[in-house]
Amino acid sequence: MTIGLVNRKRNPYSSSAAAVVTFALLATIAWAQETSLIEKVAANEVAARKARLHYSFVAEERSDRTGNHLWKENVVETTDGPLRRLIAIDNRPLTSAEAAAEQRRIDDLVAHPGDFRRQNQAHRDDEDRATQFLQLLSTAFVFTPDGQSGNCHRFTFHPKPGFHPASYQERVATEMVGAVSVKQPENRLCTLDARIVRPVDFGFGVLGHIDEGGHFSLTRWQVDAKNWKSDRISVHVTGRILMLKSLAQDQDSVRTDIRIVPQNLTLAQAAQISRR
Repeated sequence: MTIGLVNRKRNPYSSSAAAVVTFALLATIAWAQETSLIEKVAANEVAARKARLHYSFVAEERSDRTGNHLWKENVVETTDGPLRRLIAIDNRPLTSAEAAAEQRRIDDLVAHPGDFRRQNQAHRDDEDRATQFLQLLSTAFVFTPDGQSGNCHRFTFHPKPGFHPASYQERVATEMVGAVSVKQPENRLCTLDARIVRPVDFGFGVLGHIDEGGHFSLTRWQVDAKNWKSDRISVHVTGRILMLKSLAQDQDSVRTDIRIVPQNLTLAQAAQISRR
């Protein structure tokens, strides 16, 4: 009788242990499936970047570059970077004199393509940022399904315990949480939102730091059956690098009338398209 009682006491514990193991196994399988999905999305974004399609669009941007004014620009992408034509400031169309000055600036760029290339050497657009972050997401973060966002599947994410960052960029990323949504079966990125939840120090703060509260987000627009382009971008990050240089990156941009343009445009052709 005693043995029977002991066995009955152990059975509930054994069942609970089995339930925990089963739950952990299912959670691991689910996480692996979600990670695999993000890997597919990242691979598709990398492939899209290698194709290097160029676009034209109308951009309304408020940023450090615009002096915190709202600039409306016609933008035409080329192999050497985006050609921008300013058409309005703070919702006010350019005056005749301002439009003439803008035309002279563009004419000078067309006449000196080397200067244009140098100006765009540091250019890294939001598509590159998103692709790089997606590649990191698949290895450094844990995903949790979070329902639907329109026609896209949404997941929240947080850093994976035990992940060891190998670069400054990964150090910053491992202090981020956020959400990502993807469109299936295309496996393309719909939205990405990440925020820094803790400050990040480099070299115990001697080399610099990134402040808590910074964020990066974007939404994507499906241009056609195969191609997507970011149509809303928000970047707000502050900090200090090497004790001397203040880091301030502020940008809010909305893009409309997004179109694919020929991939071998000259600067003169891009300038002509930007007159639309």
